[in-house]
Amino acid sequence: MKKRLLILGAGRGQIGLYKAANEMGITTIAGTMSENNPPCISMADEVCYMNIANPGEVKEKAEKLNLDGVATCCLDTGIAALGKTCDSLNLVGLDEKAAVLCNDKSKMKKAFIENGVNTAKYYEISDEQELKNALEEIHLPVIIKATDLQGSRGIYISRTKKLAFEGFSEAISLSKRSYCIVEEYIEGVEFGAQAFVYNGEVLFVMPHGDNTYMSHTAVPVGHYVPLECSNDIYVQTDNAVRKAIKAVGLNNCAVNVDLILRDNIVYVIEITGRAGANCLPELVEINYDIEYYKMIAAMAVGNDPLVYWNNRSGIEKAGLAKMIISMEKSGVIKNIAYKYDDDPDVLDVTFFKQKGDTICKFVDSNDCVGQLIVKGQNMDACEKKAQEVLSKIIIELE
Repeated sequence: MKKRLLILGAGRGQIGLYKAANEMGITTIAGTMSENNPPCISMADEVCYMNIANPGEVKEKAEKLNLDGVATCCLDTGIAALGKTCDSLNLVGLDEKAAVLCNDKSKMKKAFIENGVNTAKYYEISDEQELKNALEEIHLPVIIKATDLQGSRGIYISRTKKLAFEGFSEAISLSKRSYCIVEEYIEGVEFGAQAFVYNGEVLFVMPHGDNTYMSHTAVPVGHYVPLECSNDIYVQTDNAVRKAIKAVGLNNCAVNVDLILRDNIVYVIEITGRAGANCLPELVEINYDIEYYKMIAAMAVGNDPLVYWNNRSGIEKAGLAKMIISMEKSGVIKNIAYKYDDDPDVLDVTFFKQKGDTICKFVDSNDCVGQLIVKGQNMDACEKKAQEVLSKIIIELE
């Protein structure tokens, strides 16, 4: 009998997971909030409309679906529901306790500090007086964060007290919670890591470089592997990620980590129990030469993900993913096209927008026009190939 997998989310970030599960002969059920025909609806065998941000609703509906597994990737919205459902139905995946920590930046930071994870000093704040008190302890600049939002939403770098109070007001207005956090702003080189935990064992920690665009905070617009750094930084990153995984209690899940390097010291910013967005699973596949989405799907339905992990090549490869964005202006798309040639090193060129859609001057990830993924012998070759692809992309605005 075919195994049944509920995938929380049906947007562009989940396409790879649906495709992999379909190729594995798994029956996929799209758990989605939207009836506006998100891209994965057509890929799913079944659809169950649900608010994936509501753990109770997801658990209740999942109990009626005769499931073998539940999974998500590339978004945080369904993490709490995934944890609750795994616990309730005794499925393989991160548990509810860990999911709650992933979904609350304040609780996460508390777990980091209690377990000796190197991270920025922070305070939980609920009003302007608490912010004022915190600013007496943390020197400017600071960063204000809503605790329950994903991506770059609700995050504000503040170099003055005036901007800190404005950032607090914005973060609280966007959050569903009555508190946010203010933390020391560590100025340095932002990067990240992907990891995978199975039966209590961390199978890998893969550091990756991040290309960012500075908006109200640094917004990722691309990633690459391998990370070009010293062996000491690799060792620090590996140790920091493993310690953070243990602090939050992550198990039987993919892991996405945000880090920063200052004065050759690695700090953990955030961690969550799902694969990273913006083509990071694809970079794992390039780097290790594995079918990473299939690892995630296999584990979720109770199969052995080591079948895929043990087939890795052992020779790490270079890969680069870039978001296609409009940094100059907004407008309605008159024409959008890619004049491509067959090239084995160009793995993907996908547009999220089409003729007639409105695109905005880039502010956050919602403004991405598309994405590209290339591979190569080294990062210089990847950069050269990416520029070739970009030169063949046509975007005309009315």
